[in-house]
Amino acid sequence: MRSALKQLCRHGVEALRPQKVNEKWRAPAISKRVAADLRKQAIRGGTYGQFDSTSGVGWDPAWDAPQRSKKAVLLAAANNTNDADTTMAAVGNLLGSNPGGISSIRPPKESKRERSREGRAQKIENLLAQADEKIEEFRLEREAKKPKQGIEEEFKRAMKSSSY
Repeated sequence: MRSALKQLCRHGVEALRPQKVNEKWRAPAISKRVAADLRKQAIRGGTYGQFDSTSGVGWDPAWDAPQRSKKAVLLAAANNTNDADTTMAAVGNLLGSNPGGISSIRPPKESKRERSREGRAQKIENLLAQADEKIEEFRLEREAKKPKQGIEEEFKRAMKSSSY
């Protein structure tokens, strides 16, 4: 188990928040980057919405940052203004280019070799289907290139090699 999961099991949401100790602020036990990784892992694993503190599996939606909730941002923007255009502009400014909704999570990019694996497999299967025909064609061409056996071919070869 990752140390971040251990911290979440022990402290819950407090592990995600900075704390003031002796008039000085301490960084959260779990950085925002690691928290985002754990959240995405829970979404991909289908455990978003519940958290099991014994196994450290899942993500509690209450741990999400307040600005990540689209509904809360929309309500706050709607309460501040009555104009629809300014409301949507305010929502766009608050949410940014990646609002953090579950639908915005893409699968990992992976390496080029892994991404193109299916295409390469299809290409190989197509080439294997044509392989027998190409082998037969090559053998026939090679056979056609060979000189015919007989006295005429022997005479031609002798005339080529002689220095008359």
